[in-house]
Amino acid sequence: MNRKNHMINRREFLQATGLLTISAVTPTLQAAKAKRPNILLIMTDQQFADALSCTMGHDYIETPNIDSLADRGMLFTKAYCANPLCVPNRTSIFTGRYPHEHGKQVNSTRAIDAKEFPNIGMVLRKAGYSTGYFGKWHLPYPFKKSTAEKSGYDETFNALDYEIAAPTIEFIKKKKSKPFFVVFSLMNPHNICQYGRSQPLPDGDIGEVPPASKCPPAPANLEKARNQSDALEAVWQARLRATRKKDRTTRMFAPLDKWGADDWRKYRWAYYRMVELADKEVGKILSTLQKLRLERNTVIIFTSDHGDGIGSHRWAQKNMFYDETARIPFIISQKGTTKVGTSDFLVNNGLDIMPTICDYAGARVPSECQGISLRDIAEGNKPDKKRKYVACSTHFVQDLRKDGKPIDLKGRMVRTENYKYYIFNQGKQPEMLLDMKNDPGEMENLVGNPDYKKILDEHREIFAKYKKESGDNFSNTNNLLSS
Repeated sequence: MNRKNHMINRREFLQATGLLTISAVTPTLQAAKAKRPNILLIMTDQQFADALSCTMGHDYIETPNIDSLADRGMLFTKAYCANPLCVPNRTSIFTGRYPHEHGKQVNSTRAIDAKEFPNIGMVLRKAGYSTGYFGKWHLPYPFKKSTAEKSGYDETFNALDYEIAAPTIEFIKKKKSKPFFVVFSLMNPHNICQYGRSQPLPDGDIGEVPPASKCPPAPANLEKARNQSDALEAVWQARLRATRKKDRTTRMFAPLDKWGADDWRKYRWAYYRMVELADKEVGKILSTLQKLRLERNTVIIFTSDHGDGIGSHRWAQKNMFYDETARIPFIISQKGTTKVGTSDFLVNNGLDIMPTICDYAGARVPSECQGISLRDIAEGNKPDKKRKYVACSTHFVQDLRKDGKPIDLKGRMVRTENYKYYIFNQGKQPEMLLDMKNDPGEMENLVGNPDYKKILDEHREIFAKYKKESGDNFSNTNNLLSS
């Protein structure tokens, strides 16, 4: 029997027999009478989906601790972020709302209205959980010298990656009369940004980079896509120049215009070492759960806020809709409860984490959230219905055109089962259509190909449907989208 149907039938039986009062029907009170699981949300920063040895093999990377979560849980292979940038997607993850709803499309931590956009910590504190947040914050809520009511967390601690495991473990070890919700938020492999600019790595040394011949191969999709949108081309060329706005000489990104395949091989080697550093810290937390015998009563969700270009299309860092930047790792694991396997169900971690955690906690999902709980899928049940698409947004504001004028480019992407559709708000040819089944490297834009006219029209309709369902007022100067 489906778990949801079982809950409904049991509730109806209890009401009919008079064993359940009306007030007890509310999720938080009903769940308070049962033993609710602890919930651990582990996040890395800038980790693309396949940067794990359980997905790409052991030739170039070893992540035994994160792999162990997949070994006893559900690995979602088509999980995407709501925006491939830190603050926008972190805000989405913790509110369950699209970036165009909470207003964060760039890295601004200016406060948002907590009453309109309560974060997960606030929701779970209200549901009776002890809450703790350890590591990178980068959210539009008060953190330093803040109260639990304002931040959502009873305890908070922000430091370098190798300094946050100890206070997290102490929080977990404390005897509590109620379950805990803990966020363990790592910075790495975000330090690849510093590596690209030849700067010190704050969150752990990776050693000397070996010769290119001993590094992972350069990506097969090193070059840009054929028939690339001119809107995307402008950003692509700007990122190659990669200069800051103020003086137009200081590099903001890696020197992409000077890098060849061997440089990208070294970049990838360094990136994988940073993922391994993060995995080491994850291992400390998982070991603690094992020692305290909390594994069976702790739901663990592992994900990242976005990915990294890692040289695909000569791209480094984030912002872009490429799979390397927008597709992220996503695992739900509870020893003895979750089904072991993989799922290709389309996931938006910016929308789906809130309802998933609320489902496990017996907490009420904020009414405006449009995501879905992934608990049933994680436990081996079929979803109520097949999801047709997930959506992602971006806003380029850091790059300069060749004439020195700033690029202010907005974009949207929808991912369906086999395709991706991009649309930008500028350009003579602002669309991209990618066949993700036959062209996973996204090397050919099919817009303009008459054989794909029907599929392009279908995806325009899907995008129009997304706009209507989500209230997104995105518009294109070419009036390609009338809805």
